[in-house]
Amino acid sequence: MTTELRGHRCWEPAAASRAIKTEAVNPSPALFLATHAPLRIHKARIQGRTLMSEAQSETVDEGAVLHDFLTRQSPTGTLLMPVVGDSGSGKSHLVRWVRENIPNPPESSGEYKVIYLEKSQTSLKAVIESLIEGVDDESLDALRTEIRSFSSTTTQEKLARRLINALNEALAATNPNDVTGATARMLTGPKGLALLLQDPHIQDHMLADGKFIPQLADQLLRDRGTSAGDRPPGFTVRDLPLNVQDIEQAAVVSKKLLGMVLSRSELQTVAVDLLNVHLEGAIREASNLGVGKLLDAMLQVRKTYARNKTEIILLIEDFALIQGVQGELLEALTESATREGATRYAPIRTLMAVTTGYFQDLPETVMSRVAAATAGFVYDLDHVFDESDDGTEMIASFVGRYLNAARVGDEELDRRRGQAVLNHCTQCPLSETCHQSFGKTEEGYGLYPFNRESLLRMVHSVAPSDRPYAFVPRTILSNVVRPILVEHADEIREVRFPGPNFKVRFRTADIDEALPTSIIEVVEQQNPHDADRQLAVLEFWGDGPRAPLVDKGVLDVFGVPALPDQIKPDPVLRRTGDSDRQQAPGIKESLRRKLALVENWAARDDHALPQTIAADLRGWIAESVTRHYTWATPLMKEMTKGELEKVWSVKVATVSIEGASGERLPGMENAPIKFRRNAVNSQFFQSLIKVKEKDSSARVVDIRRLANLADARARDFKARLEAALQISDADLVVAFRASLIGAALAGTAWPGMEESSLLAASLDEGQAWVRQDQGLRSQKWQSLLERHVSKRPQLVHRLRDSIGISQGGGAVKMIDAARALSLLREAVSSWAWGTDQSVPEWVKPTVTGFNGWLELADDHLQVLANVVQTIRRHVPVGTGGSQSVDSLMQALRDAERVGVDGGDTRPIHDLAAKTKDMDWHLLPRLEEDLKKAFGDGQRSFETRLRLTIRDYGPSLEHARNFLVLADQWLDRALSDAKARTHTTGENIAADLQGILERWTTLSAEGGQGR
Repeated sequence: MTTELRGHRCWEPAAASRAIKTEAVNPSPALFLATHAPLRIHKARIQGRTLMSEAQSETVDEGAVLHDFLTRQSPTGTLLMPVVGDSGSGKSHLVRWVRENIPNPPESSGEYKVIYLEKSQTSLKAVIESLIEGVDDESLDALRTEIRSFSSTTTQEKLARRLINALNEALAATNPNDVTGATARMLTGPKGLALLLQDPHIQDHMLADGKFIPQLADQLLRDRGTSAGDRPPGFTVRDLPLNVQDIEQAAVVSKKLLGMVLSRSELQTVAVDLLNVHLEGAIREASNLGVGKLLDAMLQVRKTYARNKTEIILLIEDFALIQGVQGELLEALTESATREGATRYAPIRTLMAVTTGYFQDLPETVMSRVAAATAGFVYDLDHVFDESDDGTEMIASFVGRYLNAARVGDEELDRRRGQAVLNHCTQCPLSETCHQSFGKTEEGYGLYPFNRESLLRMVHSVAPSDRPYAFVPRTILSNVVRPILVEHADEIREVRFPGPNFKVRFRTADIDEALPTSIIEVVEQQNPHDADRQLAVLEFWGDGPRAPLVDKGVLDVFGVPALPDQIKPDPVLRRTGDSDRQQAPGIKESLRRKLALVENWAARDDHALPQTIAADLRGWIAESVTRHYTWATPLMKEMTKGELEKVWSVKVATVSIEGASGERLPGMENAPIKFRRNAVNSQFFQSLIKVKEKDSSARVVDIRRLANLADARARDFKARLEAALQISDADLVVAFRASLIGAALAGTAWPGMEESSLLAASLDEGQAWVRQDQGLRSQKWQSLLERHVSKRPQLVHRLRDSIGISQGGGAVKMIDAARALSLLREAVSSWAWGTDQSVPEWVKPTVTGFNGWLELADDHLQVLANVVQTIRRHVPVGTGGSQSVDSLMQALRDAERVGVDGGDTRPIHDLAAKTKDMDWHLLPRLEEDLKKAFGDGQRSFETRLRLTIRDYGPSLEHARNFLVLADQWLDRALSDAKARTHTTGENIAADLQGILERWTTLSAEGGQGR
């Protein structure tokens, strides 16, 4: 029963930690051999600076490499056999394996001497002492003394400073002939790259913590720890002083040259090459080794072993170890063993591990020696599988050995050294059940807590992004096996595995199919409290789309429920080449691609939903809301498609989709409709795409969701409309108030008017409005009215559209009277135009100058009072207006008859005609209104405003002007008569005075009569 396996842990985390070593040199021989898995090794031919895999070359094993290394004959007695591969590919492991499997010769034979340079021994002292160990010679003793003195008396800071100064001197000595190309020549000599290295400010930058030179100095003096990173092979562009802080502190010439290097990538490449070419010489100079010392020492070593007829086997775990001495060492290693038919130096075989990139970047002099000393090829350990051969069995075999070592334990393996490796599973009572559910390797090692599917997916997850099928043993051990057995051990014991950090550590690789969102959706609905664990198991142990086929024992051991029986393996929407994987049946290729992109968007955090698909989805969803909107709550004119695009479409922030392209649109963070990156939304989007593509497999539940979403977002759409168009109730109240004040300026609306009349006035475009009392209105009043009327149609149209409906795209024919009256009542609650209110942009053109309109009204009230006062001076209370006009005209005629001259009487006659039919009862009513207007409180304010707004026509103006002009004419006429000195003039003046007295009497009588 698999329940017995639940919480079972067949290893101790501490033992697993000791057993899983990521460096070949670290484990004991027994542990090393117990965990050794056959490597996939290819031959690659050296062609210039590139490595060419031999056509149809067979994979060889370690035994073949060992046999070739020990038996290959070289005509010079020197053999150099590089093992290349990327970091962590197993190069050092192969070198260590060769060491462990070299047959031990009888001690007395002295057949060969093995010199082993471990990659952790990075110091010059360790390298040189290992090379000359066991050889007694005065010159070698002197070298030992010098290198020990150097190592013990030199600090890292001092050596780093020496290195940069030595590089400076070497670069200063270069000349243009050392490089090719005019661009490169500018970096040679004392005014080239050396200029930068001698600038104190730039030196400080290059000697800062973490930079290449201090790191190199530290490793030249001290061996690196077993867990430290690889030794840097040389300068890279990143090590150039391209990001110097406070560059202004550098010298002027340095800044100029640095600026050129910064702006030209080809100069940066040349600078790196120059630094690396002269690095070895700088290391020799800084460490006091001097030219030829190591060469002489190694040749002396070879001479010594030659006398003993001993062959040297040199095993180098990392070629970067001999950085700084590689030129002389390689010269010593490739120096022919024979001279003139006699053996002068001991034969030497060298097996060295070197990263592919470092090997290809070796200087020409070094590369030529390597090519000559090899048989023209190297052994290549870069294991790159592909879709047709994903390496499942090799990975399982490799990991299975480490799992077994963790179960047996390093102490037991050491105790049983020399015996066959014990398979822990053979002693486990649960092995049969365990192997049935989780599988075992060809060697019989159980894969629990992995299975083949999960191992392959985890290996893909941690592989280099540019080589997703790469098999990198160190990466697999450090990033897959060790974390699961050590860091996740408690989770396994407590049935909490895989825990929350599992998916953080192991993301779905691009080359692997993610768990289908259709399955994710079901799991999240049925197992919400433990969905993450179940999903991780289904994706990794169940192999994504094939999750329904996962062994039920795996689910049982991890304590997660099985999927419902109706859930079947999902058709793969992304791949098309796998013969063993089901394809989506009956689906167009274009649709398949779209659905796959949506799947990947939901399943992978680093995959954005493409802009084309995201835009379509946003458009469809936004349009569904507008199509469902009734335009009846509140009632308003339906907008055209062009108008809607400015308010609610993909062109504005309406629909936000997490992780989709196009999310940088301004305001997207406040979009009313938002979709998270999850399985439910992925399935929803896929159904929408299927509907648009007329595919019948769209889910009904998703179509229903779209309809419900459209209805639910009606309020958001309304809010967006109101905000974008500025037609909220508050906006419309301001607009109605603006329209009413405009109508008031024209005399067609005033406080206290019936609501129906106010509504009609507010929705009148005003193009036919003409005030009859313009003569009494100030220029400011007239200008304010003219500006408003010129812009008023746009205001009224927007008001109508906001509260009414139309047929098709025509004008509004019906309004929502109830809503309009409600807004109108709010608007007329104040006839003032406040500066603190928010005014919609579409209202602003019509209200320029409205802030002072009440002041204009008060000014006009004073104008009316002055007009009444002027008229009353000539037509006192109780005096008839029409009779007064008639009497005055009679007086004028009499004055003209007696011959006086008061000026031109034609304007007076014209005004008399206009005033003749005036309703003089208007005057006392106006006087009564003026008394009320100057009272107290709100009532007097409204009365004053009504009085100001009311259009009294031209009669008041005509009456005032007639009376004033007539009075002025008579005054001039009397003055003319009095100015005459003869008797006739005196008589005329007396007659005129009598005429005036009779006019006054007649006016009084006329008033009594009227």
